[in-house]
This record gives sequence, structure tokens and C-alpha cells, in this order.
Amino acid sequence: MAMIDLEESKGTQIMARLLFAVLALSASIVAASAQEFPLTIETKFGTTVIEERPNRIATLDFNGADDLLAMGVQPVAIRHWYGDFPKTVWPWAAPLLTTEPVVLARNLDIEAIAASEPDIIMAMWSGIDQRAFDQLSQIAPVVAVPDGVGDYEMPWDARALRAGRAMGMEETAERTVADINAQFDAALTANPNWNGLTATVAFLWNGRLGVYGAADIRPQVLARMGLETSDGVNAIVDEGDFAADISNEALPEIDSDVILWFASDETFDEVRALPGKSVLRGGHVFVDNLLTGAFSHASLLSLPYVLERLPDALNEALRDPDTAVLTKP
Repeated sequence: MAMIDLEESKGTQIMARLLFAVLALSASIVAASAQEFPLTIETKFGTTVIEERPNRIATLDFNGADDLLAMGVQPVAIRHWYGDFPKTVWPWAAPLLTTEPVVLARNLDIEAIAASEPDIIMAMWSGIDQRAFDQLSQIAPVVAVPDGVGDYEMPWDARALRAGRAMGMEETAERTVADINAQFDAALTANPNWNGLTATVAFLWNGRLGVYGAADIRPQVLARMGLETSDGVNAIVDEGDFAADISNEALPEIDSDVILWFASDETFDEVRALPGKSVLRGGHVFVDNLLTGAFSHASLLSLPYVLERLPDALNEALRDPDTAVLTKP
């Protein structure tokens, strides 16, 4: 299988344009019209009541800083997910973070959260359980997912709109979501060939081979681009789960028109060496770590980066399934 390395300079130019756009977005945000408080939000853990418009926002969501920053909010506490970046925010968000929030570890530190003195706590992409919700609610009102929604299932737009409502910034959230949706629509219009095709998001992290199911945010983003999760992957990932480990022998079951690979080994040598990979008929996109991060955050700030960089790689892989497209920041 041949390898195509997308032009590195193009990625640098894209990042520069996106950072400019992010700064412009920050400068253009105006205060939303006043919402009425107290505000009641129903979650799967119970009812949350926010007595007055909050000023100090803590987020336990692994991608939570992005959406707050996109709406002009400086969080008082953010949570580290992965990546070695200052203040734990990724490049598409870094220009907007101008304060020094408390950086929380992956394992929740209740005392550190309380020390940030939040007015509300965002926890829609956080993996908290009932016990954590109850503990956190003693600190401040907790905004979690609605009943029936899994830990990491809430779509990017619903998550942003719920956050905006909780902060009294519903109009700002709606406006920003509409802008991202317009970018999705433009990508679909420019690439009508994507409609009706299937896509698989597979990963090989430190020897762990698996796929993300249709309920996960990454396939959700591809579905918004017209690329649906294959029946084979849907059969593998149990309902209520966002991913599943698979064996090398199961690789034929995840085949689709295009397969996006996320890997801890950014040379993708381990992916190329998988014995079962040779039977896959679809095109392959080997996604670099920065684009993988943007995909996985699926935020108001990272999605424009995905939509700038991914289409060329997708089309190259679809044109020639015998070519593995290696993206590069």
C-alpha cells in the first residue's frame, strides 16, 4: 500500500488561519440577553437548580475548556485529559485562555474543585457517577447529561447549548453552534460524494486495538459529514458503550469505505503491520496526533480545525483505497 503525506506547510497555514479566526471570535462575542433565573436543569442524576447567573465556571469535562472559551468565558477550573500543552489546553484554544485556572487531574480532587470556588460545575463529558454528582453538588450546582445519555454520548452541539443555557448565555451558544453547522453544511455541499458512504474510526493505542461506536463523538462528527458507521462496527460495540476492543481476526468486520486510524505510534508502523489489515477494502487515513485531538475534543474550537484539515485526506483515501493517507500538522 502506497503512502501519501499531506503537505506539512498547508497544516501550518491552516492553524494560523484558525488561530486568527479564534481571536476574531473572542473579540466579536457580545453579552447574551438576560435569561431568567433561578434555572432548573434535569440531569440523569437528579435536578439541578441554578439560583442566579453564574460568573465562576468550573468544568470537569475532558474537552470542557474549549466550549467555555468559545463563548467568551474564562473557566476557574479545567481538567487535564491528555497532551503536553501549557495549561492543558490544545493549540486551537490556547489563544483564548488568558487567566490561570486550576488544572485538575484526571482523577477528581474534590478539595481542589471546591478551592476554585465555582458558581456552577460543568460535567457533561466527564464520566462522573451518582456519588460524584452528589459530592460535587455540595460545592455548586452540577450540569450533567440528561437521563438516558451515556457518559460520552452527548453530541457536540447539544453539549454546547446546554452549557450556554446554564451560564445564561443561550443566544451566544446558539449563534456559535449555528456557525459550526454552517461549516459542516459547506463541507457537505463541496463533497456530495460522501453521502451514503461508511466510515470506521479505529484505534491502536499502546497495543490496544479497537473501534469507536456510532454513539461516540468521533463517529458522530463523521455522520454529520455524511459518513455513517458501518453495520459491522455497530454489531461489535454494545449499546450504551462508546467503543470496543477487538482482536486482529475481527478486522474484516470493521471494513468500510474509509477507515480513520488513531494510534499512539504516530509513524503508524504498528497499524501497517497488523496481519488482518490487508483484507480491508476501504481507504485508510492515518490521523496525526493533533488532528486526532481535535476530532476527540469535538468542540466549538476544535471542529473548525477538523473541517479544514480532514476533507482532503478523506477524498484522497476514497479516490485510491490502495493508498494510505498520512495527515500531518
